[in-house]
Amino acid sequence: MLDLIAYTNCAHSPAVEDAWKAPDHGQAAGYCDVDFWTDLARRLERGGFSALFFADAFNVASQYRGSIRPTVRRGEQFPENDPLPLLSALGAATDSLGLIATASTSFYPPYLLAKKLSTIDHLTDGRLGWNVVTSSGELEFRNVVGEYVAHDERYEVADEYLDVCYRLWEHSWDADAVVTERASGTYADPDAVSFIDHDGEYFEVPGPHMCAPSPQRTPMLFQAGQSERGREFAAKHAEATFSFHLSRGGFEDYVADIVDRAAEYGRSRDDIRFFPAVTPYVAPTESDAESLYDRVIDYIDPETGLVRLSNHFNHDYSQYDPDAPLADLPVEGIRGALKVFIDDDREWTVGEAAKRYARYPAVELVGDGASVADELAQWHAAGADGLVVLAPLVPRSFEAVCDHLVPELRSRGLLPESPPTAPRTLRERLFDREDPTLAASHRAWEVAPEQGER
Repeated sequence: MLDLIAYTNCAHSPAVEDAWKAPDHGQAAGYCDVDFWTDLARRLERGGFSALFFADAFNVASQYRGSIRPTVRRGEQFPENDPLPLLSALGAATDSLGLIATASTSFYPPYLLAKKLSTIDHLTDGRLGWNVVTSSGELEFRNVVGEYVAHDERYEVADEYLDVCYRLWEHSWDADAVVTERASGTYADPDAVSFIDHDGEYFEVPGPHMCAPSPQRTPMLFQAGQSERGREFAAKHAEATFSFHLSRGGFEDYVADIVDRAAEYGRSRDDIRFFPAVTPYVAPTESDAESLYDRVIDYIDPETGLVRLSNHFNHDYSQYDPDAPLADLPVEGIRGALKVFIDDDREWTVGEAAKRYARYPAVELVGDGASVADELAQWHAAGADGLVVLAPLVPRSFEAVCDHLVPELRSRGLLPESPPTAPRTLRERLFDREDPTLAASHRAWEVAPEQGER
């Protein structure tokens, strides 16, 4: 079975940056409207999606030409709202849809974020996923923490950050700590709540955790890094990966690499779910799909792609001839995204990569429901446990997937016939098991603190 995860962000255009020009792209006007989001969540839940995934960032890109003016003019991931306050409303509007949000280990103090995520996991009955990122933009670091942190050190910080969170979520409260004994006036057992007393290189967090254990305790952990350091981090911590690939072969190599690395941490293939990104241009007929694809591509201004490329790679690509080959530079930004192009079978120029990056380096599938389902069945055979679906036009593209692609996937036995009727946490749903807790092989169980003060 496949799980479909809808990709978006709290901005005007989540997948194709210039989609705001399209009259049938509702998110351009609706992204600040809670009714737009609750309606989209309900449609996705009814239509066969397992979860809704929110990307997020704090960066107003200034790398391209050393100015924010091109970013503002093109609206490159700007303006953008925060997804975390929205999740409670979406949880109330749906019954089974998972809700995955991005939050950076570079900017949130771990004690603060642990409380926020536990609260959301409570309010959504355990349907929360956390996409763990380290951030990359120079300006966002200056705005939030004062100075830039290099790529590999960001992952060192993230490693310790997650250990702090694991101690708070999994080890600070016993499962039966809340007793609510009216006769004795005891709400929670003092012997069942502990300090974590974390004293590390980057963080000093005594604890205890502010929240009682939520349905999942630790929200389901997603990770999207594809650099060498990002892959190592995913192998150690991630329960699910979200990755970009231009070919199935590249995806198969990625899965094999992560599985090999995970084995070094005592984890197996069954401990990790793999979700490659795809952008389906699906319509009732092949001709309709091709017309839609051509129209969306026509909206893209090449400069928008150069701004996004410069932002994500933290490198000014205005200095190159658009016809120059895209070089494998030691960028300090999102290295894995550059690796997608460098490792591809074809050689990309700067201009070609920019125009493609304006709509992300995800495989693009253009056709009717049957032909796109045929292709996705091959991705499933290549190791995909599900797919992160990028929608060029929202909600139109998601509706087309629900109307034309989902029935085809169901006819092939690749999707369940309907959403789950019994309540399930996101971890239970994506791993198809009746247990909301982390697997026994997970890193979280290795970092239990010494018996802390109670």
